Amino acid sequence: MDFDDLDDVEATAGPQGLQEQREKLQTASWEELAAAAPFPRPKGRGFGGAKRLQKVLYLHGPGSNKLMAEKQVQAVFKNLKWVVDFELLEWHFVEGAINYKLEEIHWDPAVQKIFAPFGRPCGESYDGYMSYFSMWNESHQDETWLGPEASKMAAEGLGACGSNGYEDVLEHMAAHLAENGPYDGVCGFDMGASLAFDMARLAQEGDKRFTEKFRYLVLFSARGHRARAQLSQGSLRPKAPLQIPCFMSWSREDDSKQYSNYEELALYVHPNFRRICVHGQGHRPPNLKKGTQECELLDAFIGEMQADTFSGVQEDGPDIYKDFWLPLPREPAALPEPPMKVIVVVDPLGEHGPTAAEAKADRSRFPAQEPLEVCQKRLSIFRQVTATKCEDLLLEGWEVLSAAFQPSHVSLRWHPEIQARDSSVAYSVDAGRSRWLQAEDEVALPWSKLAEVAEQLLESLEVGRDSVALVGLGTGGIVAFALALALVRRGVLPAKLCCACPPTVWPEGAPGPGSLVTTPVSYLTCAESVAGPPWRFETSTFGPFAQRHFEDKATMVATISEEINGFR
Repeated sequence: MDFDDLDDVEATAGPQGLQEQREKLQTASWEELAAAAPFPRPKGRGFGGAKRLQKVLYLHGPGSNKLMAEKQVQAVFKNLKWVVDFELLEWHFVEGAINYKLEEIHWDPAVQKIFAPFGRPCGESYDGYMSYFSMWNESHQDETWLGPEASKMAAEGLGACGSNGYEDVLEHMAAHLAENGPYDGVCGFDMGASLAFDMARLAQEGDKRFTEKFRYLVLFSARGHRARAQLSQGSLRPKAPLQIPCFMSWSREDDSKQYSNYEELALYVHPNFRRICVHGQGHRPPNLKKGTQECELLDAFIGEMQADTFSGVQEDGPDIYKDFWLPLPREPAALPEPPMKVIVVVDPLGEHGPTAAEAKADRSRFPAQEPLEVCQKRLSIFRQVTATKCEDLLLEGWEVLSAAFQPSHVSLRWHPEIQARDSSVAYSVDAGRSRWLQAEDEVALPWSKLAEVAEQLLESLEVGRDSVALVGLGTGGIVAFALALALVRRGVLPAKLCCACPPTVWPEGAPGPGSLVTTPVSYLTCAESVAGPPWRFETSTFGPFAQRHFEDKATMVATISEEINGFR
């Protein structure tokens, strides 16, 4: 993208100039988005056994099988008028090739009770719990997908290895599509939904194995590749938003994954091609009830797929994502004019968060799927970050300013108060907060109050119109963001925003995409963190965005120093 037309705007001083620059970048981004390649759908529609019957492929979740998948399909679609009145959908199923015993794939005893009747007897346990791939370091920052061959190698102690980790899975799906396609739609849950999205990504990128094989997606609890996945799987995220009609649904009470994974993946679908439906039934394909908005949304989508009249305009449902998409085109960073000041924002609460000892004493508070030693490590690292002080950072040679919190700031309710989840049940409606969403990763403070705190802090800092870089630690990371936004409102473009373990779940009213214009943003965390994808930080700027890992306080300090000293 050519940004030469922004030169005049960059030379314009004051808030208005930065606002005009943001609007130009937003327009240029939308034009590039609109020019992305159309999805290579098959010719025609109604590929089922009857003239108007839709042929749909269903891909199941981890540790499931065809029998359970059939039950899930019935629960989701049984009350849809289009489906019931016209017997509209002809279902096909493909099982994964990795075979697990019950307790190998479902660690939570409450989940085991639900899945047990659907296995195949095998001694004192069950097997027949099938998966397409295994999840190496599941739900952590370096989660990596391993197909049957790579999973076998990993079990033999060879670690995550291979070309991309799951090419055998893609080959298996490509062979099925070649023999049985085309389909009208592909529907999936969890791992199956992620695989369906990946097939669509490859199709839009021109992979002939997946082109002209299906024309829409229905995805429940789908997530994409993590940016810091092993085997460079982070590079497999879409190069442009997909332009395939896509119904995407998830729950914010999901006790199997961080729901922000689902939010991030939705941003990789073109805003004119996605429908979003948030339900309250936890981690499962929802049992849609008659007369509910969720049921009507999916029914309308299926009707549009039948009539081939999809408009891309969602009248109902959440609209907080409507202006967001990924990936964004990036404007190269410019070196700041000297002198540069560095504002450090420590955690206003000081050292806080659960301790490693608490994780061992009360396992029910923490994700059932997470190994204890991994949980203990990430809790310990988080407490190291929140305990870090300004003088701990290696920022010699810079004029360092420390944001001074007032007692009234410290006493604010920064994070939500968590009620214990009933871990004796699974897949229940309104079961409560997900254990993957740690309280410290969510901001409870209204955005208006957060902006007020930032303005008060900025008044006490001698900044003027100097070049300013900001460093935020823990909860201080969201304050550093708010400070960066306050500087933009004053017409000062921050030279850098660098945050270590900041909250990634933000309150309503949070600023829209490109709010920091072209400020370079770096998001730092440890590989063991269970925070969801930092899509709020990633979409906040049209400048460079980077996500980096550290191992402990020492490597965090070194990484921050490297980020800031890069301006020399």
